[in-house]
Amino acid sequence: MKLNAKDFWLAGLAMFVVVVFFPVLRGEFLYWDDDGLFVQNPYFRGLSPIHLQWMCTTFWYGHWQPLSWLSCALDYTAWGMNAAGWHLTNLLLHSVNTVLVYLLCLAGIKEARGRYGFAMLAALFWAVHPLRVEPVAWLATRGYLLCTTFCLLTVLSYIKEVSRRKYPLIALLCFALATFTKGIGMMLPLVLLLIDWFPLRRITSIRTSFRCAIEKTPFFMLSMVTGALAFLAKKAQGGMAPVDIYGPVKRFGQAIYGIWFYLSKTLFPVGLSPLYYKRPEPGFIMVSLLLTAVTVIFLFLFRRKLRPVVIALGSFVLLIFPMLGFTQSGAQLFADRFTYLAAVPFSVLLAVGLARLTGVRRLVGCALAATLLFFSIQTFSFSGVWGNSLSLWHYAVVQDENNVQAHTGMGKALVSLKVYDEALKCFDRALAVDPNCAAARLNRALLENETGAYEKALADVNQALAAQRLILGDKIRMLISRGQIEENLGLDEQALADYSAVIDDQGSDPFCRLMALQVRARLYLETGCLAEGRADLAAMLELPDPDGGYQCKAKRILTELKKIPEE
Repeated sequence: MKLNAKDFWLAGLAMFVVVVFFPVLRGEFLYWDDDGLFVQNPYFRGLSPIHLQWMCTTFWYGHWQPLSWLSCALDYTAWGMNAAGWHLTNLLLHSVNTVLVYLLCLAGIKEARGRYGFAMLAALFWAVHPLRVEPVAWLATRGYLLCTTFCLLTVLSYIKEVSRRKYPLIALLCFALATFTKGIGMMLPLVLLLIDWFPLRRITSIRTSFRCAIEKTPFFMLSMVTGALAFLAKKAQGGMAPVDIYGPVKRFGQAIYGIWFYLSKTLFPVGLSPLYYKRPEPGFIMVSLLLTAVTVIFLFLFRRKLRPVVIALGSFVLLIFPMLGFTQSGAQLFADRFTYLAAVPFSVLLAVGLARLTGVRRLVGCALAATLLFFSIQTFSFSGVWGNSLSLWHYAVVQDENNVQAHTGMGKALVSLKVYDEALKCFDRALAVDPNCAAARLNRALLENETGAYEKALADVNQALAAQRLILGDKIRMLISRGQIEENLGLDEQALADYSAVIDDQGSDPFCRLMALQVRARLYLETGCLAEGRADLAAMLELPDPDGGYQCKAKRILTELKKIPEE
């Protein structure tokens, strides 16, 4: 695709996006995955072979995303743990993606007069939409941004290469990079088949459709590998809802409702929240099923006249399919970030629609410009909400006062600010709504331990550990926390038992075992068990410690212990 002089708009397009999302640059690491993924995680902080091996093999927090981890390692190398630098990378990636969406819109309206303006308006509809705030402002969603970059490059390269009757080798390479970044693009090969049907018109018969499908065999193989790894990552996290608890019928109903949920939020972005966890009512699901049936029949009957609409809706459904809840895990049913890649086809459809308009083009253009201005103001404001944990969770509580996770997150943010009385009220509100919320129970226990209410803390952490379907990583952290509370109560034997349970569990993350060995070694040494303490310190030297902090401390203590004769 050749760019002419009018493409100076690209720079203006990117700068406009930067201005709209400027508040994200003042953002912090959030007490919502950011802390576990980055702040408390030493494994990605470097580019050594040990760090790279970890990036390629880990299912940390239920994700397999080697290239996303690599981008975080580069951020750490450049900025350390300065959140502003990380947010700048997110914002630049979003600006790059906006330009790629613009180029994709241009590819869909090659011959239209005024196509540059149409493509710019359509790209901005995607870029400044309030649904884009979550993936841009939340550092934990880096994979969505980077994977979308490679997916858009895949589509652009594919269109260019097959138009020249060449095998799409560059597109295959871009798709391979996308699969190593995040699993959200695993359905892209089917989207490429839709593009073959229209607008490329490569599929005109059963023979040509078979040939196009065979051509994409390497794409499908990569997609299956990505899907398998994404499934294993979610399963390894331990939070996937079993079929006997959340059955196929409920998952199907949630998925159909989810499609209309995202379509409605795209047209009317109101009531957005960082966390949607309320399951849809049966009546809404029935309405969604009816609307789906009517829409499918209508599009099938008029498929030739409405080809652009069929392609856009079909691509949207395919791209968002992996996030519709068939492998439901955790409390969150829907998320704004899931539309980041899936909503791109709507911008291409918008550009095509603008190019085909005649008499009312100016009126529609003015209405769209006004809508974009409204979206930009809304996005600018919403970006500020995501600036820190307190403002984010306060916003979520305002949206839904029964949001248990929001109350818990706000409590954690207040604890970090040492506003203990208000934090305790937040945890109490969360448990009043859901007494079985293990996260709220554990965080209240940690707060009670911090303020000296050790008996209450022990009771709370015991109830948290009794919760059903605990994720392994959460259980491990709870055991370590309970051991520390038991130490404060003078229950050294129970504390040693909890630390030992973490250390002896081969499923424990090595870093958690390292922490448990350190606290058990300290407890042994404080109670005069020098031999056991030495053994734990020596065991720490056998475990991976990427930043070397734990092992450095262990070596120093071992050196001091050598001056003390063994019993």
